[in-house]
Amino acid sequence: MLGSAFAASALFLVEHRGVFSVIDTGSHRAFARIASSLRKLGRRPEDIRQIVLTHCHGDHAGEARRLAELSGAIVVAGEADAEVIAGRATYPGPRDRLARTLYRLLERFPRLEVGRRVAVDEELEGGLRAIPTPGHTQGHISVLIPDASAVAVGDAVWHLPFLRPSWKRFTQDPDQNAESVHRLADLGADRVLIAHGSSVSGERLRDLARGT
Repeated sequence: MLGSAFAASALFLVEHRGVFSVIDTGSHRAFARIASSLRKLGRRPEDIRQIVLTHCHGDHAGEARRLAELSGAIVVAGEADAEVIAGRATYPGPRDRLARTLYRLLERFPRLEVGRRVAVDEELEGGLRAIPTPGHTQGHISVLIPDASAVAVGDAVWHLPFLRPSWKRFTQDPDQNAESVHRLADLGADRVLIAHGSSVSGERLRDLARGT
């Protein structure tokens, strides 16, 4: 399992029960770094079996189309975000004007079809578990990696500069996101893989949930 920070966001390359997956793909133009990480692991794009997108924002889905075209991997995302990723639904904008310029930049990524849409908890190929954790976006999902006792939480939780739920100005439904933080804490994972900021222990996530 490898995490790499691209444009202040992280992606994770995961081999679980013999299946190689990518969780999020970083921002558009991050492919050179993805390719470098694959080479360090002795892997090629064709080894990727699935690309799991935690949500529809461009700093997480920016290289998904290119990676899917090269690898032939199935793309997995939340049901409510799938049409946004495909470019057929309105990109979810910020809650205030201050963040709109950033969102316009993040919106400019190559759109693609989602091959598997997640609406309820379900097991993915290789035993990963996709868990709906709406709030940051309506279709936000997290990914439990059972054999590593780890969970990739996308943007449900941030660690900039301290551990917190997703910033309200970037969150469609903060109350729903808070519920998702509790759900993630209840999973009991030992390690929490965070897209914005460094990973933390499961106990720190549980402490956050108790105060949320």
